[in-house]
Amino acid sequence: MGFSEPTFYAIGYAFLFVATILYIIHLIWGDEGLARLGKMASIASLLALTAGLLIRTIAIRLWPLASTYDFALGFVWGLILFHLVLERRMGMKAMGAFILPIAFLIATYALVLTPAEERVMGAPTPMLRSYIVPIHVTTAIVAYSSFAASCSAGLMYLIREAGFASRLPSLEEIDEFNSQAIAFGFPWMTGLIIMGMICAEDNWGTYWHWDPKEIWALITWLVYVLFFHARVIRGWKGRPMALLSIVGFLVVMSTFLGVRRLVRWMGLESLHMY
Repeated sequence: MGFSEPTFYAIGYAFLFVATILYIIHLIWGDEGLARLGKMASIASLLALTAGLLIRTIAIRLWPLASTYDFALGFVWGLILFHLVLERRMGMKAMGAFILPIAFLIATYALVLTPAEERVMGAPTPMLRSYIVPIHVTTAIVAYSSFAASCSAGLMYLIREAGFASRLPSLEEIDEFNSQAIAFGFPWMTGLIIMGMICAEDNWGTYWHWDPKEIWALITWLVYVLFFHARVIRGWKGRPMALLSIVGFLVVMSTFLGVRRLVRWMGLESLHMY
């Protein structure tokens, strides 16, 4: 078996599975050795996915962004990196038991459930060669990864509140991190929409034409505006914020995967490929 793009993706997927299991067991048993092994597996997964993405980039001479398959793998890469940065800077080892399962499920969708014909690298369209598109999609990866971390914090809060997994951080710490994760991701989500509008005007002659993907991106943005309103104006904390962060990420995933299926099911037209 040669060191091809699918090979590196498969290696990254296997290490991601191992890391996910190790962090979950660490959360249950509290064995620090398992957390260290999980971190090593996470790094190995990140490196393998990086190699696969680079091979694909060199093959088409463009950062691979042309399909749901490509973006899903970029999203997984961002989630693993986000997890490692959080553990490094904030010591949040417990986050691995929540954010890595999300990464694994998205990787499973890309590498197992995506039809083979959708994984084939086609020639990039002129639109994809625009310098705006890589910026647009990169902001999406950062924003979505931040919101995945917020969703993980929401799940952590509910589990901690119910009296399970006493090794999790305190409710106050989790609640504060939840707010910080959304505060970090929201400007990137705003940038995602702005870059998308610039790209749309550059390629289609209008900044906004109510494409289904555009509508759901706006809905996602408004959900997180609601989060800030509830937090800052209404003073909400704790469980309501945890629930809202989970709902917000479900909307994110609906924007990412659900809209595409809805467009196909209803026979609608969309200018977006993912």
